[in-house]
Amino acid sequence: MAEFRTPALCDHLNPEIPPVSLRRSILFYPALSPERWEEAMSSGADMVVFDLEDGTVPERRVEARSVVMPLYGLKHGPDHPARLLRVNHPRSEDGLRDILAVIEADVPPHGLILPKIEHGQEVSWVADLLRPTHPDIELIVLIESPAGLEHATEIATATRGIDGPQVTCLFFGTADFSASIGSDLGWDALAFGRGQIVAAANEAGIDAMDGVWFDPSDDEGLREEARRVAAMGFTGKASYDASQIPIIHEIFSPTDDDVAWAERVIKVAGDDALGTARLDGKMVNESIVRRARRILARR
Repeated sequence: MAEFRTPALCDHLNPEIPPVSLRRSILFYPALSPERWEEAMSSGADMVVFDLEDGTVPERRVEARSVVMPLYGLKHGPDHPARLLRVNHPRSEDGLRDILAVIEADVPPHGLILPKIEHGQEVSWVADLLRPTHPDIELIVLIESPAGLEHATEIATATRGIDGPQVTCLFFGTADFSASIGSDLGWDALAFGRGQIVAAANEAGIDAMDGVWFDPSDDEGLREEARRVAAMGFTGKASYDASQIPIIHEIFSPTDDDVAWAERVIKVAGDDALGTARLDGKMVNESIVRRARRILARR
């Protein structure tokens, strides 16, 4: 009788787990603050963003573009964060000018944050514009309205299967979303939206970023909310204050115990010939192995 091996578990026998690009934290800076560039580079965040949208008053956006775009050409070390740019909505005049400035840049940002997206076509259009000159730019998409939430899966998968810029993360803009539905920022009011974002991001195989905790003096409040969204499946949380980054990274990074458990899961699954593996008396199935691999990839 031929030996039966569960295909899903066999896919995970390789002990070499490739690392992923960490997107645990996004730290925002105003586009008109070039003097803070070095501060941003040494902030410890995984990603820093200079903001042409909410972080720049409309009458100064032309000036802000001319100030911020040359910064992305500055030399940087391998340990520096990914450098992103938040543009205005791509269907607005300011957004069009922002994207044109990126297209014309010799050294573009590593990625763009696209705000107020409500349809996948908006994302595809931006990717099409960027593809000829900067095909490696990543796109992080902000969901900030009920329409965006309704189309979250369509948005998250808008670039899947095509060459060029890719959506790498869905970002839940909690403040704008709560304003759009007339709610507060409390857990109950936003729980449904958060669940939809995580589900859409996982359907697309991308990261999910939660919104900002607005009180930098309330470490315990940040820690509690970060723990809850991490338990839901979010992979990171945004911030306006560098003092929050260590807490965010602590919550969204696997502990030594997590890593030890994941390594044991991979070994047990690799030794299993029948698909009946157990660890500490508990069944190890495909979903458990996927969770273990995700932990090891984020060490």
